[in-house]
Amino acid sequence: MFHEVGGQINALLRKYLGVGLGVALLVPLALAVAGIAVGLLFPKFEATALLQFPEPQKSLERPGEPRSPEQRPLDPKANVIELAAYKRVAASYDSASQLGAYLEASGLSGRPGAERLLKQAENPGFWDNVAAPVLPFSRRDQKEFGDIKDASATNMLGLELTADARTESVARDAVDVLASYYINAVVRERIRAWTLAGKVDAQSLEKGVRADILRAELDIELYARRAEDMKAILARYPDAARMDSRQVVSVNQAEGGERYLSPLAQLVGAESAISQRRELIRRWQRELKQKAILTQFYTGADDLLYREVDVAKLLAQLKALAAETFAHPESSQEWSQEAALRVNGALDNFEVMRGQFGVRNGIRTGSVASRSPLRLAGLGILAGLALLGAAAFLRTALDAVRSEDGRTPERSERT
Repeated sequence: MFHEVGGQINALLRKYLGVGLGVALLVPLALAVAGIAVGLLFPKFEATALLQFPEPQKSLERPGEPRSPEQRPLDPKANVIELAAYKRVAASYDSASQLGAYLEASGLSGRPGAERLLKQAENPGFWDNVAAPVLPFSRRDQKEFGDIKDASATNMLGLELTADARTESVARDAVDVLASYYINAVVRERIRAWTLAGKVDAQSLEKGVRADILRAELDIELYARRAEDMKAILARYPDAARMDSRQVVSVNQAEGGERYLSPLAQLVGAESAISQRRELIRRWQRELKQKAILTQFYTGADDLLYREVDVAKLLAQLKALAAETFAHPESSQEWSQEAALRVNGALDNFEVMRGQFGVRNGIRTGSVASRSPLRLAGLGILAGLALLGAAAFLRTALDAVRSEDGRTPERSERT
């Protein structure tokens, strides 16, 4: 029975394919073997990891403590990365040239994972596949838990990094290189934003402060003249010094009510205003000195940002620049010490911020399903069957065309 069935199948195959059963079975078998060989010779492994970003910190402010500008509590979201900030970073750093510059500057260009990433970075869509933002509340969470009004949707938890290679070690190394690259990019852009803000504040507000000083000096001159006038009035009218506050009609300065005060009260007010303006001038002059020295620092920091790509080297150079900038003849003055402490404090915060990034739970690796030998063997069998089916269809179609061409002359003779 089996022999008869085999014979019928062999006859059908010879009729529609022109080959026997053995040759027909050999085609999908050969493609299956080829798929297994490809899967064994060219395997692919995928590594994934979550690069965690800084989390909001608890405020260091304690109940009952004073809240003066000099004693401001630590901002709990000082180093938190928002989605908009990450998008700006991704738009600037998701390129093969930026990656190559970082690898060269950081000395990572010789690592196998770095070479693998450089080759893949030229492909379109590479950056969208290797890094995906992780938000506190995603669409999947919305489907599962519903709408949460208090969810901080713009604060990023981190990045889901993915890389593939022929070996697990290279894939793991590629993810490690990607993590260091994005940490460097985010911290470097934070330093750039801080530098630009400080440069704008130090340079653009300097002339405004000088204008305020001139205005205060004019006020001092006017108040001094008024004080002299009140002294002259007191000299001419000694009884005016004994006028008490019950004789005041109005004290609204917008309506000129101070003119109804006693000359002695007006004299005291003028002297007090002069003292206040002098205090403001001293504060503004102190601020001008700080802005002058800060302008020098931020200008040098801006130049370093364009020359240095690696954040570790950049921070070391910025600290050296700060030490050199604030080592001037008046470095012992309190205004200089305050400016130096604020700059060095910001640089220390950037150094700490680098440590807040990291792959906390390790790198997960696994083989890519599309490169599995069994999967490729199954695809080879399906491809072989499809090839045989296409060959049978093509042979049948050609036979039909030939038979039609053979009947055409007989019809023309009968006509």
